[in-house]
Amino acid sequence: MYFQLSEEQEMMRKMVREFALNEITPTAGIRDEEESWDMGIWNKLASDRDPMA
Repeated sequence: MYFQLSEEQEMMRKMVREFALNEITPTAGIRDEEESWDMGIWNKLASDRDPMA
């Protein structure tokens, strides 16, 4: 079977990947060690504006 993402799905995939690389990855190790959660990241994810802005 061959599945292809729609243009909209591909845009979403790229946006989520970019967000993860820029916002989550840089501090992931520290947060893992401290067993903490960054509410700033959560707030950016929950925002209705562009999270990369």
